[in-house]
Amino acid sequence: MMRAFKLILLIFLGFRLMASIRHPYAAGAFYPSNPAELKLMIGNLLQQASPPKLDGRILGIQVPHAGYIFSGRTAAYAFKLLKGRKVDTVIMIGPSHFYPFSGAAVYWEGYWETPLGRVKIDEELAREFLKLKSGFFKGERFHKKEHSLEVELPFLQTVLQPGFKILPIVIGPYEPQKLLPASKKIAKILSKKNVLILISSDLSHYHTLEECKKRDERTIREMLSLRPGQFLWMASKGMVEACGASAIALGESILIEMGANKAVLLRWGNSSEGGAGTKRVVGYSAVAFLKTEKPDGGNKIKNNQSPLENEKLTAEEKKYLLVLARKSIETELNGENFTPPTPPTERLKQPRGAFVTLKKKGKLRGCIGYIIPVKPLYITVYEVARAAAFRDPRFPPLRKEELKDIEIEISVLTKPRRTFPARIKVGRDGIIVSYMGRQGVLLPQVPVELGWDRIEFLNAVCLKAGVEPDCWRKGAKLYSFQAEVFMEVK
Repeated sequence: MMRAFKLILLIFLGFRLMASIRHPYAAGAFYPSNPAELKLMIGNLLQQASPPKLDGRILGIQVPHAGYIFSGRTAAYAFKLLKGRKVDTVIMIGPSHFYPFSGAAVYWEGYWETPLGRVKIDEELAREFLKLKSGFFKGERFHKKEHSLEVELPFLQTVLQPGFKILPIVIGPYEPQKLLPASKKIAKILSKKNVLILISSDLSHYHTLEECKKRDERTIREMLSLRPGQFLWMASKGMVEACGASAIALGESILIEMGANKAVLLRWGNSSEGGAGTKRVVGYSAVAFLKTEKPDGGNKIKNNQSPLENEKLTAEEKKYLLVLARKSIETELNGENFTPPTPPTERLKQPRGAFVTLKKKGKLRGCIGYIIPVKPLYITVYEVARAAAFRDPRFPPLRKEELKDIEIEISVLTKPRRTFPARIKVGRDGIIVSYMGRQGVLLPQVPVELGWDRIEFLNAVCLKAGVEPDCWRKGAKLYSFQAEVFMEVK
């Protein structure tokens, strides 16, 4: 009798274990179902990512949840910051795409499985959330076909130390504002735990590339401002666009109560990077939420500044442009035809202003550029490199024997914006001056290299335009821009 009872108990527990495993739904569609292929893909994405160095403790991240070929490059910027980190539990918050409901559906027991293995649910923490009431309820069925959290798990399994648990929560589209008051209680529950908040959301959906960028700039600006209530209200009015707006608002509200005081944009991307074209584009962002002693500088964005301009070129993109610049000069010297090779990223195909500066033994040998973003960045660099070498009126055309002594420097520009003399900062800003039909330009690195102060910089750009040096005091129009400057390493 006892043996029979034990057998029945084992069978029951076996069925219970099977019933509490959420098997992957998006594998084979959003990401590879083959473990080796999945590991390789995530490894490559992480290797290509170059997130900035951050000051402060990362309390949370916001990442996209589309197919890896579309949004994986952006997501990797956030996940790379977590590499090797020890976390007890990741609280995963994302939107419900398929089920309309009110509140927060908690997956409260068992395991989640991906091709890389199983991760346990933090059942104790789940019970604490469910005790809050406040809109949190047991809702495993709302997770079964939802991809917004599942696609993040293979990344977490790759970067975090083994042994972490998860608490998956999907937010329904109805009345999400009712969840925000619980943030303070949630933060209190988490105060003695080593947790990470993961917010899953894409940005604007199915606009042209230009419109996508315009809408996403506004959405990212609001996300970085750390005003979750306002963000949610703006989303309800269509003023910001994100499929996970409710997840962003709840996640930020919890993070603020946990001490987060700074949000930093790590990368902006869009679906055209995966070959989806530019007519119906989905936008993606990766954001880190920090607790730091210096809150200003990450989430403080000036009204005339685009949050996307914080984004830096990757090492791969810089190398491509430097090689392209040298090759374009070399082939013209040799009288050869040359077509620029296909850029490694879609970002290099987007219009940007850029200058190419040539130096010979430390002295200027040519500098030409496009200020306004009228052509794809890689085409701009290809053309202005040749122009700097052969068509700068200040210098004779470059000779073949000189090329070995030439150092190439590239400055990729932000879009110029109207400014005033007092706002110019040496080392940060380049200047364009327009006065009496004449125009002059100086790059941000020029005053630094020559030891000028702001007044000397302003005088010099007026002289560059061929007008009196104090024209900036007499009603000249001034425009500022910033530049990402990089050069060959020999």
